[in-house]
Amino acid sequence: MLNFSMLWKNKKKIQKVQTPKQKRERERRQTDKRVKNSFFFINQSIVLCSSHKEQHSTKMRTSSHHHDENNDNDDDDERIKLVVWDFDMTILRIHSFAKRISALDVPRRDYERDCADANFFRAFLREMKQKSIKVAIASFGKREVIETYLKCLVDGKKGDEDLAEYAFNEKKKSIVTPNDVGGTDGCSMKDKSRMLDALTKRYVLSMNEEDISSAQGEDPVESSSAASSLLGKARKQVVFFDDDEDNVNAAKKLGYAYAVHTPNAFERESWRELYWKIPKLRELFPEVDENLTHSKTRKVLQM
Repeated sequence: MLNFSMLWKNKKKIQKVQTPKQKRERERRQTDKRVKNSFFFINQSIVLCSSHKEQHSTKMRTSSHHHDENNDNDDDDERIKLVVWDFDMTILRIHSFAKRISALDVPRRDYERDCADANFFRAFLREMKQKSIKVAIASFGKREVIETYLKCLVDGKKGDEDLAEYAFNEKKKSIVTPNDVGGTDGCSMKDKSRMLDALTKRYVLSMNEEDISSAQGEDPVESSSAASSLLGKARKQVVFFDDDEDNVNAAKKLGYAYAVHTPNAFERESWRELYWKIPKLRELFPEVDENLTHSKTRKVLQM
């Protein structure tokens, strides 16, 4: 009797036996499959690596951008933005109020000689214009006298058109006298803190005039302790020149770190001393020699 189970098993074995050609074909398909799988995993790895690299690059660019922004902000917070002068005995070598000089008297006077160093003052203003630094006056004197002197010293008709358009062109704003802060022109006040704060708010913080006027009645010392850190930072971006040491000390106490005493007025010899004494002032103007003429000053400015 035939054993069908054995025959069936033998048939399966016979079917499993492959010719050399079939065997090669099977090996080729397996090889192709392995290669295909390998490429798949390689492509996935490349995609993952590229994605990770892009994320890392984006993160680094963002971090670098924020770092640059912070540096720009820090630099901007430290940059001098405003220079303020007292007038009598600082820009002028005389005390116009004590001499009872009126606005009508100024054009008839030798105003170039009345100024401590007219050529140096004009050269300094040109440099401030080039550096986009605002300039202003804080004085106990009379506004109309100050305005007339400045108009004569910086006269567009004498070749200073560009300077006349820049320097003290907003006379009602860039010149502050006691009348502007609750006092009377020609009368001394306790110090120039309110004047300086008004100019700082106007030109460093760019506050509107209503806010500046509303704050004029406040005590600068009291407001500084409670008030904005913005004003505190802004005071460090102001340079103030005054021949009165009391005004300078009061300004420093309030936070005007670059309040500078100029007992011999604002002229080139004084500047040479200040240039080496206060490093921050070197950002404003180059060192000059005592024999510097107006033409030489222009050459220095072009260096």
